[in-house]
Amino acid sequence: MWLLASAMLARGELHRAAEVVTSRNLHKRHLLCLGVAMRAHLAAKESSTALNLLEDCDPMLLEPRNTDQTHNRALAGVLVTQARALSALERREAAAEALTAALRADCACYEALDLLLEQHALTPRQESELIESLPISEQLSGAEGALLLSAYRERFHRYSPAPVAPPPPDSDDPIVREAEGVRSRTLEAAVCGARRLAAGCRWGAALERLGAAGGGPGSGAALRAACLLELRRAPELFAFAHGLVDAYPTHWTAWYAVGCYYYLIGKNELARRYLSKSKSLEPGAGCVWLAYGHSFAADNEHDQAMAAYFKASQLMGGCHLPPLYVGVECSLLNNVAMCERFLYKAAVLHRGATEAGSAVDEGDVENKSGWDRILGLVSDPHVAHEAGAAALAAGDPGAARLLWLRTLDVAAHDGQLNVRWAATLDGLGHASRALGGAAEGLQWHERALGLRPRRGASHTARGLCLALLGRAAAAADALHGALALDPDDVVALALLDLVVDTLDRHLAEEEIPQFPFPAVNISLPAAPATPLASVDVTNTSDMSMSFD
Repeated sequence: MWLLASAMLARGELHRAAEVVTSRNLHKRHLLCLGVAMRAHLAAKESSTALNLLEDCDPMLLEPRNTDQTHNRALAGVLVTQARALSALERREAAAEALTAALRADCACYEALDLLLEQHALTPRQESELIESLPISEQLSGAEGALLLSAYRERFHRYSPAPVAPPPPDSDDPIVREAEGVRSRTLEAAVCGARRLAAGCRWGAALERLGAAGGGPGSGAALRAACLLELRRAPELFAFAHGLVDAYPTHWTAWYAVGCYYYLIGKNELARRYLSKSKSLEPGAGCVWLAYGHSFAADNEHDQAMAAYFKASQLMGGCHLPPLYVGVECSLLNNVAMCERFLYKAAVLHRGATEAGSAVDEGDVENKSGWDRILGLVSDPHVAHEAGAAALAAGDPGAARLLWLRTLDVAAHDGQLNVRWAATLDGLGHASRALGGAAEGLQWHERALGLRPRRGASHTARGLCLALLGRAAAAADALHGALALDPDDVVALALLDLVVDTLDRHLAEEEIPQFPFPAVNISLPAAPATPLASVDVTNTSDMSMSFD
C-alpha cells in the first residue's frame, strides 16, 4: 500500500494517494504511510488536514528509538513534512521546533538543517547549540560523523567572507582529513563556498565556484541570480532566468531570477509582478521579500519598502539583513532612534553568525549609547557602512568616521579593497572635511578615485577639498573633470562658479606689471628738390567736371 500510494503521489493523484492510506488506517500504525498521506495533503494545499493526521496516529509512534535508526529516519521525514505544513500556516516557531526534533531523531536529515538555515528559523547561537547537542557519535560512525560535522559547520559561516588561503584542517586525524577532502568535492561544498565568497563581495569568484554546480534550483540558483545582479550582467541574467523558467516553471527561484533581471534594468513594476509570482509559489522565501522591498526603495516608496522588509524579518528571524534594510529606510525618513535600534539588532545578529555561537560580551556595550553601541559590536562591513552613513546624516561626523574606519578594517582582504567600498572612502572624506580636516579628506577622495576613477561625485568632493585648501586652480580642474563625467551635477556647477569667481577676483587684485617699451626712431623721407612740371599742384581731385 505504501508503494501504491507513493506511485499515485508521483503521478499527481494526490487525493487518491491519501485515500489509499487513510481508508485502511495505515497512517495510525506505519510512519512511511503517514508520511505519504501528509505529503499528498500538503501538495494539495491542505496543510490543516495533513496536521490532523498526526493527531490520529499512536503517540508512541512519534517517539525516537535509540536502537532503531530506520524508525528514526522515517520519523525525521514525517517531522519535516509537519514543519512544512506549519510553515504554510504561518506557525513558524512550531515549524522550527519540528525541524529541531527531526534533526535530533536523525542527525543526517540534511533536509531539516537546510530548511532551518535557509529560512533562518533560529538565531546563530541557537543553531550552534543545536549542532553541538546532536547525538552524532551515537548514530553515525567516525568518518560519517566527521563528514557531517564538516558540512554543518561550513553552513554556519554562510555570512562570513571566505578566506583567501584555505584554512588548515581542524584535526590531524586522518579520518577527519579524508572526510573534509571528500566534502570539498561535493555540490554542497561548492554552493557553500560560493555563498561565503559572495558575502565578501567577491561576486566573480562566486560565479566561478558555482560554474561546476549546474544551473538547477538546488545548485544555488538564487545565489547565482544575485551575483549576476551585483555584477550588472543583464544579458547573462536574462539567459539564466529564461533557462530556469523553461526547465522549472513551478519553482520559485525561476521567477525570482526573472524579477531580479527586471529590477536590474530599472523596470521595477515588472520586477514586482514576477517577484509576487515567486513568493506565491514559496511564501517562506525571505530573499524574495527582500528583493520586493528593494524594488519599492528604488522608486522612493519607503513605506512600502519597510513593509516588505518587516515581512522578510518575520520569515528570517535569525538573519541580519532585514533589520539592516529597515534601518536604512529609517535613516532616509530621518528617524534616527529607530535607525539606531535596527542597525544595532543587525550588528548583534551578524556577530552571532560569524562567531558561531560564542558568547558575546554585551555588558559594556549596553552601557554605551547611540552609535557607540553599534561600533562596539559590528563585524559586518555592510552594517558598519550603513551605520556610518546614518550617523553622518544625523549630524555626527565623528561617529561616522569611526564606523567607516571599522568598515575598512573588516572589508579589507590582505590589504586589498573591493571596488564596492569606494563609497566608504568617499564617506570618510566627507566626515574628515566636516571635522575640519580638508587635507585628510582629500586623501580619502583620491583613494576612492583610485578604485572608481569615473565617478563624478568623487571628483566634485575632491574639488571641494582643494578649494578649502586654497588651491583654486586645481579645484577648478577637478570640477571640470566632474562635469565632464556628469554634466547634470548641480553641486559641481555651483562650486565651479564660486571657484571661477575667486580666481577672477584674485586676477583683478593683482598689479599689472609694467614692461619698458623699446625706443623707436621714426625718420621721414626727404622732400624732392624741384616739383614736377607736369603735375598740377592746385588740382586736389582726380575727378574733373566740364560744362557746356
